[in-house]
Amino acid sequence: MRAIPVDTSRVQFIGTGKAAGRAEYVELSDGSRRRSGNQATDDNGVPLWTVDVLVDDEDSDRAEVVGVKVASHDEPRTDKWKPVKFVNLVAVPYVAQGTNRVALSMRADGIEGQGGKQQPAAA
Repeated sequence: MRAIPVDTSRVQFIGTGKAAGRAEYVELSDGSRRRSGNQATDDNGVPLWTVDVLVDDEDSDRAEVVGVKVASHDEPRTDKWKPVKFVNLVAVPYVAQGTNRVALSMRADGIEGQGGKQQPAAA
């Protein structure tokens, strides 16, 4: 589906300090899926991470935690309770299996001040 750009000037994201590698799934011969034990990667082989942030929306009664998918060779880091600015943040709608409801997946090219998809430093 189409990726919809997110206007980050209208909403603030607050770091939780939490990020986790996204699991890779494989499809079995019977059509079911299970975790492979490896970390998922993007089309270029860069590891994918889910960065948890709080959405601070003035028009909302409650805060919400959102996971934003980021490709990075190094684990992305956010400072707890500090604003986070994503690079090229988009929302991708999809139909959730089981409920057949439309849901949104958030993805960004990186976090401002961090390398994103850049190669890790040589050892």
